[in-house]
Amino acid sequence: MTASAAILPNEKELFVRMAEGDQAAFTKIFDHYEPRIYPFVLKITRSELSAEEIVQELFIKLWTNRAAAKKIENPRSYIFRMATNRTTNYLKTMARQVRIVEKATGQVVIERNVTEEMVDLKETEELINKAVQQLPEQQKKVYILSRREGLNADEIATKMNLSSKTVKNHLTEALHTIKERLQNSPGAAIALIVFLIKNAR
Repeated sequence: MTASAAILPNEKELFVRMAEGDQAAFTKIFDHYEPRIYPFVLKITRSELSAEEIVQELFIKLWTNRAAAKKIENPRSYIFRMATNRTTNYLKTMARQVRIVEKATGQVVIERNVTEEMVDLKETEELINKAVQQLPEQQKKVYILSRREGLNADEIATKMNLSSKTVKNHLTEALHTIKERLQNSPGAAIALIVFLIKNAR
C-alpha cells in the first residue's frame, strides 16, 4: 500500500459533513477505515465475531456522536484511539467474565460479548430485508445465495446457470443498490452501518 492510499482525501471536510448528518460522507469514512480498523482489532482479540462487534460498535458510536466530529483535528488518530479504547474495554470485560465464572464453577467459560447500543436489531434487519426484497429478481437470488447461504460465485453460477462474471456483477449491483436505499432512507443510518459491517468482507 502506498502512503497516499492510506490517506483519506478531504478527510476533515468529510468529518464536518458527517457532523451535519451527511450519510454519504459517513459511508466514505467507513469504506476507508473499516478495512484498516478490523485487522487491527482482530489481531488483538483473535476472534472474528468479537472484532466485528467492536468495529460495529465503533462506527455506530461515531455516527450517533457525529456532532462532535467538527472539532476533531486528527480523524485518523481519533478513530484508532476509539478502536484501542473499545478493544481494551472488551479485554477487561472478558477477563472479568472469566474470573466470575472461574470463581463460581471452577471452569473457564467465555461468553459472547453482547453489543450494548441503542439499536433495535429486529427493525434494522427488517429495513435491510425490505431493501433486499426490492431488488430485481436475479440480483435478489444472487445476494441471498451469497450472503445468506454462503455460496461462492462459481457455486452460484452453476446453481443459476450463469457465468461467474455475471454473478459477480449482479452481487456488486445488489450491494450498491441496498446501500444506496438504506443511505437514502430517513432514520436508517444504523441499518446502513450494520449492513456495511456485515458485507465489508
